[in-house]
Amino acid sequence: MVRRTKADALTTKAALLDAAERLFSTLGVANTSMMQVAEAAGVTRGAIYHHFDNKLDLIDSLVERVRLPVDEMREQLAQSYADNPLEQLRLRSLRIVHQVKYDDHMQALLNILFHKCEYVADTQPIHLRHLQGRNSCIEECVRLIEQAMAQAQIKPELNAKAVVLGLFGLIDGLIYNWLLDTDYFDVEQVAEQSLDSYLAGIRLQ
Repeated sequence: MVRRTKADALTTKAALLDAAERLFSTLGVANTSMMQVAEAAGVTRGAIYHHFDNKLDLIDSLVERVRLPVDEMREQLAQSYADNPLEQLRLRSLRIVHQVKYDDHMQALLNILFHKCEYVADTQPIHLRHLQGRNSCIEECVRLIEQAMAQAQIKPELNAKAVVLGLFGLIDGLIYNWLLDTDYFDVEQVAEQSLDSYLAGIRLQ
């Protein structure tokens, strides 16, 4: 018997993720079985369960596949704009939109989470995991808004969490609608104009 190498295992895992991405994007998460993913990747049932316990594991790995460039971007902006939290938050938002537009894996993942993941009993853990990640990001952005308030960048009477929720509604809403028809408008151009208008309304003049 030929011993499988680490490279073989990584290749198989990548093939499974690509297959899951395709099937989730077309059939939806609830309507896709683990066996369908295995067959689409050209591997056995044993192979898929060697790498993933269930569809939640698959979704988590799809998230991890796009997380690294996002984390690197956030760290770079945190260092470059440590003294300007509002600009840091602005650029983070715009670079996320840029990644959604040009990174096929990021685009597919958000299309799955926004449009192809039916939050019924079987997929409820995916919904809860998505909420945990979103809430963690909201809390991080609230801290940036509070820093901006402390530096007199933002009107002090505003509620920091409400500001962030409005920002998320703006960016998530644009991405959601763009994914419905990516030819309908330029998501980067509209996001920049809309975001700058929103931030102009909360800045301390």
